[in-house]
Amino acid sequence: SIYGELVKGKPDVTDKKARLEAITTLKNMIGSWLDETFPAMNESEKIHIADAMDISLVEKAKEESIKRSVFEINNIVRLSMIEMQFIKKELMSALVAMDELMSSNEINAKIAAMTPALILLYGTRSIFRFCYYALLKFGKSREETFQTFRHTILDIERLLTMRDNPPDAPPPLSGSLPSVTPRLRRSVNRHPVTTAESRGGNVLDSNDLGMLMLHIHECRKLLWEDRRRFSSTELRNVTEDLAELAGERGPVSVQQQLAIIARMCRTYSFLKVISTGHSFDFAFRSSL
Repeated sequence: SIYGELVKGKPDVTDKKARLEAITTLKNMIGSWLDETFPAMNESEKIHIADAMDISLVEKAKEESIKRSVFEINNIVRLSMIEMQFIKKELMSALVAMDELMSSNEINAKIAAMTPALILLYGTRSIFRFCYYALLKFGKSREETFQTFRHTILDIERLLTMRDNPPDAPPPLSGSLPSVTPRLRRSVNRHPVTTAESRGGNVLDSNDLGMLMLHIHECRKLLWEDRRRFSSTELRNVTEDLAELAGERGPVSVQQQLAIIARMCRTYSFLKVISTGHSFDFAFRSSL
């Protein structure tokens, strides 16, 4: 099964202990045969032939014995047993080599065993996410949460940008006061000319400040309801930035609030939008 392939691994095809016993038996058989057949041979040479499991002398002796098979039947049987033991050793060595080859490719076998499980898990996760977010409407996905937060920050930045030292309202075309609409007159009264020297930087009036607090409340509500989408460090830092933006840490000007928005956009990854369009270089080369 998949669990056995991943955890337990592949069982060996051969018994390594039986192979070692077969090699030892073959060496003993060759050594005893050399002691009886070639008693005058140097002892070191016998040990070398036995350790190397060289059966060339056995093959020659068997060939000579077959010519006198009637009289050498016992010797032929003994030589055949040595050859059979050699063949057994070679077969077990081949199985060990096969085990080593399969072990070297074991990672490929494990990947092949994991592929169906990974595909099944990915498909199950995709179906569950679709049912959870799209059909049952139990909450927002991570992407939707971050997108909502970015849109709220965009509204805050748009509000602050429009209130950052706005110019005076244009004079009426006819030069008469009745031609000025009531809405324009309120705009002139709401946004008087202010300078950094006179007020230390322009600030929001009560109406704009109320709108700003509504946006900040939306951000805080989003952080609280979908706090599992953010890390603890992000929650702590964003909460502190929103408090500074609302003026809870001291009076702030519009320029300072814009600086706080810029700092948030370059600090938090969920406020950065990665473009999926073509790069400028690609478009420029295409036009050429």
